[in-house]
Amino acid sequence: MKTCPHCNIHIGGAAAYCPLCQNRISGPDEGPWWPKITPPVRRFALLYKIIAFVLLAGVVAGAAVDFLLIETPHRHESLVVLAWVLAALLELRAVLRRRFNGPRQVFTLLLLISGLLVFTDWFHGYRGYSIDLVIPILCSVTLVCNFVFAFWRSHFTQNALVYMLLNIGVGVLPYLLLFFRIGTGRLDTHSIPWVICLIISAVTCLGLIIFQGRALRSELEKRLHM
Repeated sequence: MKTCPHCNIHIGGAAAYCPLCQNRISGPDEGPWWPKITPPVRRFALLYKIIAFVLLAGVVAGAAVDFLLIETPHRHESLVVLAWVLAALLELRAVLRRRFNGPRQVFTLLLLISGLLVFTDWFHGYRGYSIDLVIPILCSVTLVCNFVFAFWRSHFTQNALVYMLLNIGVGVLPYLLLFFRIGTGRLDTHSIPWVICLIISAVTCLGLIIFQGRALRSELEKRLHM
């Protein structure tokens, strides 16, 4: 154990200076009294940086060709590629950080892909395939995944309102769209995917109430202090 000649105190460990007077201390070194705490190593940080560098470098090269080397009038597809690459990097970052929450990730992915599809459709002249076909399919898949997560996750009671609100939030989209189309007289065969999504929304919501109604009720009582 080391000793400070000025403060007359004994200091353990491998310190070279007195913590009180900051003078040099004498004596043999000892092992550390407390375990050394090392920050958690982010194993996937380098992988994410490499992927981000490669993708963004490819986007920059493509944008240079798109804007500088092609002289004929054309749509700048590099803007669409940039939007999809940025969205993919955001989602990859969330996955690599292991901040995985089933309902939240599915809902975030639904909003992200839906926005990108509408932007891509609008960029190419808006043919309507994004809203009439792809987005209702994505909403249906989201509702089914939410229903599966509700039974797969062991902590359903803690997240009961999350599952239910997600189901209602996604399921309200077909209601609004079909109500608007009925009001404007545009209900046609293009609305079939939304009708299917509406049916899936009602069935999954009913399933959550029937099979997990007790957990939902207990969660509501806890949240509302009933």
